[in-house]
Amino acid sequence: MEIRSARNLGAAVRDARRRHGLTQQELARRANVSREWLVRLEQGHARLELQLVLNTLAAAGLVLEVSDDDPAVDDLTAAAWSEVFSTLTEDSTESAAQSGLPPAANG
Repeated sequence: MEIRSARNLGAAVRDARRRHGLTQQELARRANVSREWLVRLEQGHARLELQLVLNTLAAAGLVLEVSDDDPAVDDLTAAAWSEVFSTLTEDSTESAAQSGLPPAANG
């Protein structure tokens, strides 16, 4: 589900709570917030403490994932990351060889 507003986030929490068969009181207890606070979250109130929101997401079995909004930007794949790190490792090894120190001593 794409979250672009506090209302979207509240709806996601409410849907997850219902899927798990939890009442507002049960989810609030698990998230260590008041039922009234949870009601405000589910209604999409924009001014709620972020850590409490994150705790509530976790208690509802949700994970917050952030992605780039620009479709031209591709996420780096595991292969791309591997290439980046191998290049860094090679550079580190070359620098160590030039300095005369073992690679671990250069880090």
